Amino acid sequence: METPGRTLAAMVVLLIGLPAYGRDLALLQLSQFDARTILRSPPAADSPQTKAELAELHTIETGRTPAAFDAAAEAGKDETVFLFKPVFGAGFTADKLPVTAAFFAQAANDESIFAKVAKDQWKRPRPAAIDPTLHPCAQSKSFSYPSGHATRGYVLGILLGAAVPERRDAILTRAAAYARERLICGVHFGSDIEAGRLTGTALAAVMLSQPQVRQRLAAVRAELEAGGFTKAR
Repeated sequence: METPGRTLAAMVVLLIGLPAYGRDLALLQLSQFDARTILRSPPAADSPQTKAELAELHTIETGRTPAAFDAAAEAGKDETVFLFKPVFGAGFTADKLPVTAAFFAQAANDESIFAKVAKDQWKRPRPAAIDPTLHPCAQSKSFSYPSGHATRGYVLGILLGAAVPERRDAILTRAAAYARERLICGVHFGSDIEAGRLTGTALAAVMLSQPQVRQRLAAVRAELEAGGFTKAR
């Protein structure tokens, strides 16, 4: 059985090893989630799987239209819960839903911290860094695995679906589409997206196990219900 002293020592090591942003979690503690314990290592840059994934990105790039390219680039700019506006309609905005905006901003902050810890573990290069013949819609200095956008889409989507179960299917469909936009954009490998889905799903489950998170989601539900957003479309 682990002693309090050993537990404290382990936490000190973890805190020292994390960058400053990892000390500003809002909904969870550092010890409550670690994506590195659930993800396998990404494929090596010269592996057959990475080569197959690069071929997939070339196929997507060849077939994408300028409109699809622009839409994927635009979709990636919204990393808030309001990426789910297509599910709820034009009125689904931060100024009309301050309680919702505040809670999901904290959830998004936590997601970015946990995802970056995993990214920094494996330091997988972006697809275009391995294959410069690709033409992504954006450049990023962060690592590729797991996809932060995919992780965020699923974390926010699962939490939002818990608040509005009447629209859960549509919300999760939107989360999946949001993640896939990163392939259309050419900024992630397929395995990055899958790792993001796994990470986001697991992280959301841990969040939902916390009483304070469920209480906050009840307030979100009340605000969305008052605004007419909980009615199935």
